Amino acid sequence: MFTYRLAAESDREIWIKLNREFMAEEIQDADLWNNTGETGDEQFAETFRWARASEDMIRLMLFEEKGKVIGFANLLIIFSVWSHGKAMIIDDLYITKANRGKGFGRSALTYIEEYARQIGCKRLQFQSELTNPNAMEFYKAVGYTPADMKFYVKYL
Repeated sequence: MFTYRLAAESDREIWIKLNREFMAEEIQDADLWNNTGETGDEQFAETFRWARASEDMIRLMLFEEKGKVIGFANLLIIFSVWSHGKAMIIDDLYITKANRGKGFGRSALTYIEEYARQIGCKRLQFQSELTNPNAMEFYKAVGYTPADMKFYVKYL
């Protein structure tokens, strides 16, 4: 049975493991994602602690199949004048390779949408790299419409 839940402190190690897997798949261009070297577990652990302490704006969601964590979503809650209230950004969504093609990605998005509505969000948004055509096709197949925009970034 596929379910979701918010991450607890005891989920730190699995969250780190899955985020490392996700990053290894996603990093296509070291300059784009500020990949200046290996990120240590302590930095990941600190990011996890900070995110969990910032629940007013960040949610770490885990997806489970038969009690085993098989994916995650890192979610941001923002104010949006365009939606006249809260909006949710899916910063990262990941289902392990062994569990893809089974409908879990579609179910994960449904859970995220339901959760966003429950907490009063009026819009859900995210971006997908042009180097990830499978993700782009998936998002279109589940009813999302791409919007042409430029994503600007400056690391401080």
